[in-house]
Amino acid sequence: MPKPQKIVRGKGELHLVSCNCFLREPKLGQEKHRDLFCQLLEQLRHKFRFRVLGYVVMPTGFHLLLSQPEMETVEETIATLRQRYQRRYNNSARLDDPAWDKTITTKHIVHADQIVSAIRFMNEAPVKASLVETETDWEWSSARSYAGLPEGVVTVDVYEAAKTSA
Repeated sequence: MPKPQKIVRGKGELHLVSCNCFLREPKLGQEKHRDLFCQLLEQLRHKFRFRVLGYVVMPTGFHLLLSQPEMETVEETIATLRQRYQRRYNNSARLDDPAWDKTITTKHIVHADQIVSAIRFMNEAPVKASLVETETDWEWSSARSYAGLPEGVVTVDVYEAAKTSA
């Protein structure tokens, strides 16, 4: 009887991470807070050396499709991102409240159709939430990168199969 295949963790893996703000409060509701989150994400992208294939920062949480970081695990990377944002958010708001729900959803993305589906889901989220009329109007997502428009603060490694026309 053949041995079951062992799952090998490596830098080629992709992870779809979803996280909500505490009690689904809009802790990312203001532009300055979404800007801060994106700045912190970009800093960690450099520090921990991972690729961002897609993301969206919504008023009550975020979704992020990233590669396995070279310097840390996905869990440690997301924990660092959440801690840094919470510290900066609470300092600016003069609060001592939790910014995030304890639960983080992480899904291992393997197949090309899953990658395309995850990216489309993230890019369409602001339109479905009636925040904007078109995907590219929302500055805090990867939609602009996929439409070939100038990207925001976060550098996106565009997955060619998910590209759209502007």
